[in-house]
Amino acid sequence: MRALARVSHVHLFGMSFIFLLTGLIFALTEIHKRLRLVIVILPFIAIWLDIGSWWFTKYEPVFAYTVIIGGILMGLALAAQILISLWEMWLKRVEDGHEA
Repeated sequence: MRALARVSHVHLFGMSFIFLLTGLIFALTEIHKRLRLVIVILPFIAIWLDIGSWWFTKYEPVFAYTVIIGGILMGLALAAQILISLWEMWLKRVEDGHEA
């Protein structure tokens, strides 16, 4: 139980910090405001879903599927934040005819 608490603590704080940094950069993109809001909030919800499910899985193994779903959502949201931000920083200007 202590090991799970330690691992949960480290993952929550470490990954939340990563999501904060990528979310701040992503918040400056030009995509629609509502979609941007969803993509910024989604990894924080997904990490609670993922790590919270670790604890529930100890008592009910069916929550292992929730761990997988949370991890997939986290990965997709983080990938969207990173790829959209990089595209707008480096490739969008080239496509619009502007030089970097």
